[in-house]
Amino acid sequence: MNSLRRYFIAGLAALFPVAVTLWVVMALFRFSEGWAHRLFGFTIPGLGLLITVSIILVVGFLSTHVVGRLLFPALDTLLGRIPLIKSIYPAVKQLTQFLFQDGKGSSMLRQVVLVEYPKAGTYTPAFVTNEAVSPALGGKTVLTLLIPTPPSPFSGPMIFVAKEDVIPLSISVEDALKMVVSAGVVSVPLNKA
Repeated sequence: MNSLRRYFIAGLAALFPVAVTLWVVMALFRFSEGWAHRLFGFTIPGLGLLITVSIILVVGFLSTHVVGRLLFPALDTLLGRIPLIKSIYPAVKQLTQFLFQDGKGSSMLRQVVLVEYPKAGTYTPAFVTNEAVSPALGGKTVLTLLIPTPPSPFSGPMIFVAKEDVIPLSISVEDALKMVVSAGVVSVPLNKA
């Protein structure tokens, strides 16, 4: 029974971004079909699909050029102020940015480690996001760690830890993300690297 539950949660975690994307595209397609039908008074096969693809391309073009660089931050600010949406939108945006960065998403998360957090004797997985020498800590090499929190792994605290105080793990960033998104239901062996 535990295996079935684990597989079910893993399946939901894997299907969620795909389902949201398909839902958005289908809603856009239905809108395009309805708009084209009202405009011409009859249905033209394929016109809704053509309009949908065109809208996605135009939004993609605008978001990567000057208009998009001004418009989308303003839209982010606006959505960040609406009571119910402001608690959902940032997490969905972070996840979307991570998933649609042409394979670059996991490069911002360099490695998975275990760190004693929030207190000594308690360990949590963390993602290494940067490494630097810190004069403030006597020239020690310090890792910048993102502590993931379920269900949005990118909304946790950021901490600085001396490199010798972390335990590198042999699991991939993708496996660690699955574990975090599923709140530990999808488990992976935490072997040292």
